[in-house]
Amino acid sequence: MRILHDFHVGECTGEGEGFQTNLQEYSRKSHDSCMRRILDCSGILVYYPPFNRGISMKYWLTILVSFVFLSSAVAQPRVLLYYDMEGLSGVRDWRLTSAAESQYPQGRMFLTADVNSAIRGLKDGGAGEIVVTDAHGSGSPEPDILLEEMDKRATFEFRDTAFAPYTDMPSSKYQAIVCIGMHARAFTPGFLAHTYTVEPAFNVNGLDFTETTIIAVSAARFGIPVIMVSGDDVLEKQVREQFPNTEFAVVKTARARGDADTLTQPEAQRRIYEAARSAMRKLSSIKPFHLDGPFEFAMSFQNRAQTDRAANYPGLQRRGDTTLVFSDTDFIEGYKRSLALVRLATTERTSLLFRAVREHPAAAEIMRRFNELVHERWFSTDEFWTPPTPPRKRYHGAQ
Repeated sequence: MRILHDFHVGECTGEGEGFQTNLQEYSRKSHDSCMRRILDCSGILVYYPPFNRGISMKYWLTILVSFVFLSSAVAQPRVLLYYDMEGLSGVRDWRLTSAAESQYPQGRMFLTADVNSAIRGLKDGGAGEIVVTDAHGSGSPEPDILLEEMDKRATFEFRDTAFAPYTDMPSSKYQAIVCIGMHARAFTPGFLAHTYTVEPAFNVNGLDFTETTIIAVSAARFGIPVIMVSGDDVLEKQVREQFPNTEFAVVKTARARGDADTLTQPEAQRRIYEAARSAMRKLSSIKPFHLDGPFEFAMSFQNRAQTDRAANYPGLQRRGDTTLVFSDTDFIEGYKRSLALVRLATTERTSLLFRAVREHPAAAEIMRRFNELVHERWFSTDEFWTPPTPPRKRYHGAQ
């Protein structure tokens, strides 16, 4: 922080006395209406009353020192840290990213190590408050990160109601965003490449979107830049195309959509630490990623069956067999609409579910129970019957 050594003193009404070399002499001669001001590099303007003989220099020095510390605290940027799991340093199998799989605990360990490396780098680079949010959605009722092992200099975001981390988390209280464990966009050769979920690819105004792009455009509403990302080599190229000044830590090389070569943990964590620290130190040179409206969303799907289901949403144009297009003047509203199409398209998974049931040794029992549930709902006296679910006490982002 820069401290001004030359105080600018306003002219004294009536007497017009200037600043004297002797501070006590100045204090004696100054008019009561005089105010002196100190403007530090943070842009905070603080007024002090004029000196008088009844107040000691020790008093004024105490105020000045307190002001300096306050200015330093205000100047420390607040950082919002997103994490995903597909782009983590040790993950080379999708089973480490799903709460239903036995390898999931190992994935949580890799996640915690990568996030902690980023927190250390951010802090050493000058970050103030760091808030962590879950952007993965493994199916776990609790956050994927091991909270008891997360660096205590950061806090985790919990809320009383459900929220969408990509659109609801950015706010004007943050000055920077960091994305850890991210993956390449859909239909590209990155490891576990997808955008939001496995079925769609997002294109807005001719720009192919990664999930990092979604975060960046959402955050730009508040003037927040994405300053650092970690993931595989394919994502690095995609991020460089859109955010050339953003720091990137490559922690693995994609061999196929389902396989990758990973670095050793010490090397991966060193890269994450250094990228995070460097990003903080050059924060002022990284700009938000603004995308001008109106916004044309082009949603492409894996096959015609998915597209046919999503096409039932009103107000769409179809391009070819697998692409649906619509426009919106507001990016967030358009993004929410795109998710409605995704939900329709993913109902095509039902065919895979029934295939799994038919192949299961207990297929007959499963179908019997399924029919029971259908009739239970049919015969219910409640007009709008829903299966009972235990109340959720807290929400942590992507569930």
